[in-house]
Amino acid sequence: MRYSLQFRLILALTILFTLVALSAGGMAFYNTYRETNKLQDEMLERFSGSVNLSENPTALLPPKMLDGRVRVYFDHNRPGAPSTDFPAQMAEGFHNLKKEGKKYRRMLAENMPQEMRPHKHEKNADQFYRTYVRHTPEGRIIVIQDNSYREALAFRNAWSSVLPLLVLFPLVILLTIVIVRSTMKPVQRLSKKVEQRHEQNLQPLPTHQLPSEIRGFVMEINRLLSRTNGFIQQQKRFIADASHELRSPMTALSLQIEQLSTQNLPTETKTQLSAVKQGIQRSRHLLEQLLSLARLQNQGEKPYREMDIQTIFRRVIEDLLPLALEKQQDLGVEGEQEVTFYGNETDFYLLVKTLTDNAIRYTPKGSQIDLSAQTTSEGIRLKVEDNGKGIPEEERQSVLAPFYRVLGSDQQGSGLGLTIAMEIVKHYGGSLTLKDSEKFESGLLVEVWLPRGN
Repeated sequence: MRYSLQFRLILALTILFTLVALSAGGMAFYNTYRETNKLQDEMLERFSGSVNLSENPTALLPPKMLDGRVRVYFDHNRPGAPSTDFPAQMAEGFHNLKKEGKKYRRMLAENMPQEMRPHKHEKNADQFYRTYVRHTPEGRIIVIQDNSYREALAFRNAWSSVLPLLVLFPLVILLTIVIVRSTMKPVQRLSKKVEQRHEQNLQPLPTHQLPSEIRGFVMEINRLLSRTNGFIQQQKRFIADASHELRSPMTALSLQIEQLSTQNLPTETKTQLSAVKQGIQRSRHLLEQLLSLARLQNQGEKPYREMDIQTIFRRVIEDLLPLALEKQQDLGVEGEQEVTFYGNETDFYLLVKTLTDNAIRYTPKGSQIDLSAQTTSEGIRLKVEDNGKGIPEEERQSVLAPFYRVLGSDQQGSGLGLTIAMEIVKHYGGSLTLKDSEKFESGLLVEVWLPRGN
């Protein structure tokens, strides 16, 4: 399962902010709801205290409607006063009343907790009243307020306190995603650079603009790359030096064999000498290919320029034509369109020569071998096609490995030709594909695609 640090950070911070928002929102809702009810109670108490019956005994006749659906009643205590609709025994302070018909009945104990009061959504909630009673020498002053209005106001104020959190929450989540993604950008850029690297590029990874948490990790990777590169370079130098050192004695042996072949020798000796000569030629060919592979693997900065592929085709044909004529093969170029590419001319010459040499060696006498090139929208496509026996599909991937040869072939090759070609193609970021011939009944098509801009 794929592990994403970025996704985990975003998920963890989102959960954290959600819990914080829910906790803060719940506390804000509860506190605002409670404070609103307390303010309403204080308002009832202030209304009661603002009435001065000693100066104006008739000030509350009839009952007055004040702000916030508050009514103020006066229950006179003089002898013979008419009975009122309120309970006879109510201590001074807050009460909760329910209206039944014209009469008010006390519902709960004095100073009952707010959470036990009836709410607006309850049936007949508008028949409940919050009441404050104040006793005076002239009588009782009773201030009542609709409970439904109180609850609606408390809920409205409570939701108003939570609303900013609800509005800011999506913004906080969005900013979290943006911040995490921007923080992980250096890591993503580094990952992309590593992904796009050539497999033989063991240069140190850049450490600038990297978070300190991963800089140490990258530096350790650079040390590992340095040690690995040193070991690989040592092995490459050994192969190159060994191939070079073997080249001189093989050349000397070849010259000595040539001199011996001019002497008057017995027929049996000449036959043995011919076998030795062929063996030396195979060994020289192997050394040449080993040297070519070593040069490719140890290549440094090489000159690049715009070159004509048709010119390279002509050079390859001139060099390999004697070998093709020896086997009576038809070697030529299909199409004369001009195809140019920006690269190293030596690399391209070696690529085309290696593929053409393979085609000549592994096709029978009288075969046809065609070279072609065409320009595509994103690069160029090179083809070397023959009408030989071809390569079985199950072995086409294996022949790209060093020293692998198809069983049953008559040629004593080194098995390095396609490896060398593949090495060049990889260096330019292209691809090499082995297919069945497209225009012959049998045969092999080697197709190379190379992108521009490398």
